Amino acid sequence: MVVVDSEHIVTITGISHQGAGIARINNLVVFVAKALLGEVVRIRLTEIKKNLAKGELLEIITPQKERIASLCAFSEICGGCELQHASYSYQLDAKRQIVAEAFQRLAKIDVPVAPVIGMETPWRYRNKGVFHADYQAGKVVLGFYQQGSHQCHSASQCLLFSEEVNRLVSYLEKGLQQYSPAHYVQKIMIRQSSFNGEMMLVFVTKDNSWRLTELVKNIITDFPQVISIYHNINTNPKLMLGKIFHHISGREKLHDTIGDFHFQLSPQSFFQVNNQQTQRLYQKALELAQLTGTEQVVDAYCGIGTISLYLAQQTLMVYGVESVSQAVKDAQQNAHDNHIANCQFITAKAEDWLPKWLAKNHHADVIVVDPPRKGCDSQMLHALANSAAEKIVYISCEPSTLARDVRYLQENGYQVQCVQPVDLFSWSWHVETVCLLSKLSAQQHIEVAL
Repeated sequence: MVVVDSEHIVTITGISHQGAGIARINNLVVFVAKALLGEVVRIRLTEIKKNLAKGELLEIITPQKERIASLCAFSEICGGCELQHASYSYQLDAKRQIVAEAFQRLAKIDVPVAPVIGMETPWRYRNKGVFHADYQAGKVVLGFYQQGSHQCHSASQCLLFSEEVNRLVSYLEKGLQQYSPAHYVQKIMIRQSSFNGEMMLVFVTKDNSWRLTELVKNIITDFPQVISIYHNINTNPKLMLGKIFHHISGREKLHDTIGDFHFQLSPQSFFQVNNQQTQRLYQKALELAQLTGTEQVVDAYCGIGTISLYLAQQTLMVYGVESVSQAVKDAQQNAHDNHIANCQFITAKAEDWLPKWLAKNHHADVIVVDPPRKGCDSQMLHALANSAAEKIVYISCEPSTLARDVRYLQENGYQVQCVQPVDLFSWSWHVETVCLLSKLSAQQHIEVAL
């Protein structure tokens, strides 16, 4: 009988967009976390909604040959890594399939998806983490929540961060226990430069007052590589960081690199968490754009100008558009520091700015978009479709919204030429994708529509 708490033996026949195994019981689609494609497993149904259900993995009857023992002691309970029970090659294949299925299901196109560009050593790659502070029986734990719960587990041994960051997390757990009032610190953000190992700390509190003077003195003495410390006030628990930052100690910015380019990072700067793979992602975007040195390029959602600087190497002019004014200031400084003169950065919402700019008889040969996870809104998609740009290079961290937006662009005069996933988030189900679309001629558009 198919009811909640009933047990079933099922075969995993698919992979969900979040990396879970998919099985079927009659017409019921069941998602099973930690189950791998091809495995026969015993599950307990924990939730049933119409034709969808969730199952808890109880026993692996026939394991997949790609199943491995996790190197992390907390992988079964921490919400950070969902795929440490699978080999790295399985993960890359699964992420390729996730992207391909998103295009088939949401874009209604069966487009070839290139093999995922992976890492040689997929460990200790993260340059930033936001660690939740949990106060447990007089002790402080800095780490990540167990998936679907409020149970926090220490990240002091996390294999995605450097050993030095692990050591600092452990040090801060003890320091908060000694010097911080209970529940004063809500989170701590740590950035580490892959270029020189220097670190930035941001203490996040609800309280406007600063209460960690003694702890900061000790940090500066014991961790000289911590060269920047901030206090952030955040009264909204749904946000990682608030809008108010107070500089407490050291330099105001952290210095890091992607390839040959140098960047100065503010605490609120958006910067991809994996430097090595970001370089490969941007290099692929540059390759797909096929720039000759004569083009005008628009980089929408440009952030601190990371992609813009890459594009500027091979084009006439890049217009970077970003709604966050501090990010635009950082982008301008980064262009100056890297001796890039053919970039202009504009503070505006890309979806507002692009139609107005085009209406003034400006023309973009190539438009690069790297929107947030929710993808492009309807106004931006309309502007892209009416831009007459020869190429659109779409960089996405969410396959489902990428596929949705590509479908609109295909219905409005563009055609997918290449879909290339890149693994920036090893051991999780997240995947970055760069997609090239080219403008169809009027006749080609008619033929495709027919």
